[in-house]
Order: sequence, then C-alpha cells, then structure tokens
Amino acid sequence: MTVPDNIAPFFTMPLELRQQIYTEIFASPLQGSELLRTCREIKAQAHKFLFQRPANFRSQSSLYEWLDRVPHELLQHVTEVSLSVQDVDLRALLQTDTSFQQTDTSPRLRSSELYGIELERLRRSLIQLPKVKKITIRALSSRQSFLYHDFLAKVLEMLSAVYPDLLEIRLEGNMHHQDLTFLTNLRKLQSLSFDGFSSTSSTKTAGILASLEHLSKLSLISQHEMPTSGNHSHSGLRTKQQSFTGDVARTINQLATFSVTERIPTSSPPLFFTSEVLASLHNHKALKSLSISLSKTPDGETLESLRVFLKRSAIERLELDWPDLEPQLLEEFALIQSDLKILWVRAKNETDACDIISSISEKREIGDLQGLRQVVLIRSNVEYGNAVVGTSNRKDSGTGETEGVTFNVSLFSLKSAIHTNL
Repeated sequence: MTVPDNIAPFFTMPLELRQQIYTEIFASPLQGSELLRTCREIKAQAHKFLFQRPANFRSQSSLYEWLDRVPHELLQHVTEVSLSVQDVDLRALLQTDTSFQQTDTSPRLRSSELYGIELERLRRSLIQLPKVKKITIRALSSRQSFLYHDFLAKVLEMLSAVYPDLLEIRLEGNMHHQDLTFLTNLRKLQSLSFDGFSSTSSTKTAGILASLEHLSKLSLISQHEMPTSGNHSHSGLRTKQQSFTGDVARTINQLATFSVTERIPTSSPPLFFTSEVLASLHNHKALKSLSISLSKTPDGETLESLRVFLKRSAIERLELDWPDLEPQLLEEFALIQSDLKILWVRAKNETDACDIISSISEKREIGDLQGLRQVVLIRSNVEYGNAVVGTSNRKDSGTGETEGVTFNVSLFSLKSAIHTNL
C-alpha cells in the first residue's frame, strides 16, 4: 500500500493502535503534554486522553475554576479525582452584618446556610464528572472547627450518593471525627485507604468493611501526628479512636492486598504492623500481596510473627521497607518464601544489595525460589524525624544481563532501585 506524501506514517496505523499509544503517553502525570503541540490532527485525537490522568485540586475553588475552563465534552473522560476539602469562607457573614445594620429587616445569612450553599455547589460540580471511579478526599490536617466536621461528614455522604459505583477511595488528612458509615453505600468498592482512625468503633468498622463484598485492597497509612483531644494520653486515644484492629482485618475475607505504612515518631509503639494484626490474617486465603513500609525497625517479636504468617500464607508479592533492614534478617526469619513471585526490599547500600541478590541466586541454583520473577532493591533518603522510609514514586531504567538474570538499574536523588527480573 502506497502512503501519500502528505500523510505521516503515524496516521496510517490503525486508530486502535494510535489510541493505545496516546494512553501510554498521557496516562502518567510525569509525562508532559508536548505531543499535543505536534500537529492539529494529533491534538484532535489525543486531547481527551490527557483527561484520563488523575485530576488534583487543592480546594473546591480550584475545582470550580477548572470546570469553567474545560470543554464540557471532555469531562466524561475524567476517571480519577483528588480533592482537598477546605473550610468555607465565613467572611460573608461579616458583610451581611454590616449591610443589615442600618435599615434592612430581611433575615440574616447564617453560617449553616453558607455551608449548605458550598455543599450544593460542590455536588453540582462533581456530577459534571460522571465517570469518576477513583477519588481521594484530603481533609484539613490542622485544627478543625465543629462546623467543618459536620461539613466534611456531609461531603462524604454526598460523594457516596453521587458516585455509588466508586471503585477506590482514599481518605487523607485528619478524618478522626468522621463516621465510616457512608462506605456502606459504595457497594462496588474495591480499594480503601485511610489512617485507621475515625469516630467509628472497631466493632462497627468490622461490620462496615465486611459488608463490602468487593473490597479486596486495604491500605493503612498512619499520620506523622497521632490524634489528640484535650489532655488525653496517646495510649488512651488509641483505645478510643483506633477503628482498625486485628478483629477488623479478620472480617475482610476477600482481602487480596494489604498495605501498612507507619510514619510515626520512633518513641511511639506500632499501630498496625503488630503480632495481633498479622495473626488475624492467617486464614485469608485470597491474600496475595503484603506491603510493609515503616519509619523504624520492628522488634524481634513482630518479625517472628511475620515469619509465621509468611510460612502459612501464599503471599506472591512482598514489600519490606524500614531502616536498618539487614540482609541477614531475610535469612534469619525466612522472609522470602517459595510462593513469592515479586519482592521489593530495602537495601541500605550497594553491599547489602549484592548480598541480597547473591543469596537469592544461590537459592535458585539449588532449586528453591523458582517462582520468583522480579526483585526490586530500594533505597531512599526521605527522612521522617531521625528515621528514613521509602517513597512510592519508583522508576527504573537501564538494562544488563548476566547468567540469565536481567538487571534494570536506576539511580536518582531521592531513590535508588535495582530492578531484577529473574
């Protein structure tokens, strides 16, 4: 077939293939949008794929302004939204006080009405994004007013009505005053992420999560600061406000992926990576992926509980990331089991990385770990207090091959990763 001189070879490819290329290019926020400026035809075909990226809004106002600028026909392509919920500006009350001070006898605007107006405006804005399946709601991390508590509760309830088919929800910031009951309206929910604290008791939380038949992924991401209320002690608050416990984990029978990130002061006890929680996961036959990222090294008792759990489970993907993770710990506590297919593990330096790879290679030579297909050694200098934990923005590049093992190596400022395909 002869291609006319005025038609670029790219446009001779099937439309489906071109769309796949656009998807790969624009799927990640790390990629730029320069391709859209290549020519008019590419912009016409590919512009909609740009809207499949996660849309991140730092406030309700930024969402409203964005909706005013974007062509309405492109909004249906938005599937993932992140929204920081800011408090309502109450300065309008001062203006009405001044205007009504003289002669006006009309009813004065009340704070509850301002919150109601904002809630309705937010609802009308979100229904313009009908295809959203993943959403992140970020609450204020600073001190919150009682009015904000009530407003945020209504936002969460409204979300469950606007997006009843939501597949993933992430709750970030201070959600400790919020009730998790709204989750029961999300019957198709597959993934939940929160910090394990709310106003909902652990018993009620267990019932809520157990009712979500499709919930297969749970992420617990602890805050830098623990919940505080007056002069209550840290331990007292844990007893009163911790919504997630081992008993809660025990009720999520279909759990396939469990992730714990603990970024807490070194003087504080662990919240979720505990012997109790690990014991509660023993009978979860569907659990195939476990990710542990800590800001301090776990004690021997917890590591022994992890060993027992891994021996009894069929974990295929394991991620271990904490300070001072010595290669010999992997051997001592038998943390690399025969069912494992993918391993992400912290390596402090090049020596530890080589020791880990050598140990795995030796086991494979004698017929063990034959199912292991990928090893990623990670290193990070992201600090939390005096501790170091990894980040999740991982990239790999560069290749090499030796004795049937392919190495992908990436070195950059915040992270180093040795990515090994076996």
